[in-house]
Amino acid sequence: MESLREALTALPVRYPKTRRYLVGVSGGLDSAALLRLLAESGYRRVVVCHLDHRLRGRQSTEDASFVKKLASELACDFAGGREDVAAAAAKEKLSLEAAGRAARHRFFLETARAWRCPRLMLAHHADDQVETVLMNLCRGGAGLRGMEQETRLTLPEMSGSLMMLRPLLGVRRAELAEYSAARGWKHREDPSNASSEHTRNRVRHELLPLLADIFRRDPAPAIHRATESFAEASAFLRAAALPFAEGEILDARALAAQPEAVRLQAIAMWLAARGVKGIDHSHITAAERMLRPAE
Repeated sequence: MESLREALTALPVRYPKTRRYLVGVSGGLDSAALLRLLAESGYRRVVVCHLDHRLRGRQSTEDASFVKKLASELACDFAGGREDVAAAAAKEKLSLEAAGRAARHRFFLETARAWRCPRLMLAHHADDQVETVLMNLCRGGAGLRGMEQETRLTLPEMSGSLMMLRPLLGVRRAELAEYSAARGWKHREDPSNASSEHTRNRVRHELLPLLADIFRRDPAPAIHRATESFAEASAFLRAAALPFAEGEILDARALAAQPEAVRLQAIAMWLAARGVKGIDHSHITAAERMLRPAE
């Protein structure tokens, strides 16, 4: 994991200040801190993006007002939107988390098109990464895969793409909170973050403290290191599988000569490239068995 100081030093090297950036800001501690850190670091071409999910009535409206005011104070442009996420979840038969994520992705792509800016900064940090890794691991199919520092966002129903940037992915939330408190930075608190209804909250408030109690140490650094090692191995595996996943069809004969790990990776990449959703490890292994030549 890197310190906040290291992340801020690397920030202008990775992301030049002369470019325009969208910044996703909910009003919570993490995103409000990211926006202020960018302002402190001299980023002037920033468009603050806030989507009102309409999930908490007046509080949601106040969140939007807070973010818009903060953008004005920092001399940033502001792009706001509203969507009834609860209604969308019911209509599409999705969880609130999934419906909210889909709504944000649509909003970000629309905003990127309106502002002609294909770059979006998000405030995901190291603790978010650890939670994501544990959730992916327990759900199956993703191994120790977490979020990447840069991810390209596309949606089948929308044109264009957007590069999502996570400059604080290696920084602990506690360091962000300490830095913010020392400067008296204000933010909004979302009571739903303490609710046990959402899986991520249970991982954060129940599973990680339990692991810390069992092993008598904070598990986050070890999980983060394992994630980084897994990412390096995955990058090598994806490179090996890419030639087989690029074609319109999967060449069973060519794949049969490859190690099983390459075959599985090629199938996963081929399906992902075609927008196939809901695929887990059992589906991929079943497909891999079908590609094997008859004995």
